[in-house]
Amino acid sequence: MPKEITVGLDGSPESLSAARWAAREAQLRGLPLRLLHLWVLPPMTAQRIPREDEQAVAAERLLQDVETDLRAQYPDVLIRTQLLPTDAPAALLPAAHDAELLVLGSQGLGAVRGYLLGSLALHTVAQSERPVVLVRAYEQPVGTKTPDAQAGAIAVGVSLREGYDGALEFAFDAASRRATPLLAVHAPGRHPSVITREHPPEETAQEADRQALAAALLPWRESYPDVHVVEHVSHESAARAVVDIAVGATLLVVGRGGYRTGLAPRIGPVAHAAIHHAACPVTVIPHD
Repeated sequence: MPKEITVGLDGSPESLSAARWAAREAQLRGLPLRLLHLWVLPPMTAQRIPREDEQAVAAERLLQDVETDLRAQYPDVLIRTQLLPTDAPAALLPAAHDAELLVLGSQGLGAVRGYLLGSLALHTVAQSERPVVLVRAYEQPVGTKTPDAQAGAIAVGVSLREGYDGALEFAFDAASRRATPLLAVHAPGRHPSVITREHPPEETAQEADRQALAAALLPWRESYPDVHVVEHVSHESAARAVVDIAVGATLLVVGRGGYRTGLAPRIGPVAHAAIHHAACPVTVIPHD
């Protein structure tokens, strides 16, 4: 069975935007699209909910309405729907285990309630072995904040640590499919004015940072010669740098920090800042 793109639906405007984004991505990739709606069942010991049957009908209608809408816009995309009765919202992740992408709706900037199915989305981002895309109800922010930013481009945060090539591969592929520029930002974490015995003079340090970024991008430039790349070295924090570079972009790609200690999995400060503050859709890529 070929890979597919899975989108989680809950009927919110954000999840409907996610479904439209996922359908466009499925068309670009030539992949099937699965519309997945989790219907959380009441506990076995709970009294039967009087409107449970009506809720089941409403859930089916939601899937049918979204499917009808997307088929009209994307007639070449193979779409299937799935209503998954479950006793726990956490069933989302295993249900989408084999997906090429998992796409979820995210609520507004600074939203207290979090994302689709509440804090579950953060858990999903932290635990998923596949890329997760978070899409807001509005998808076309305008304006620029960095001198190199170009409206409509793909933006990617570049880490020079091992295991983060997945973010670059995804970003270059996305830019190539969309025939759009790629904005690549690297934040070395060293303020340019800091000169010590361990650090070279400012101009030398900045040139070293630019060369390091160029070297990291070179193999991908060679693999995707059609992609126009704009390189940007930021001396802000990495978290601030990716949020800034995303202004005006159509998609931001970041790697996941991979912190999984304790009961609440962490995703790292860069991915955390991106999904909470970037106004465009955000793709979080798990690293090795």
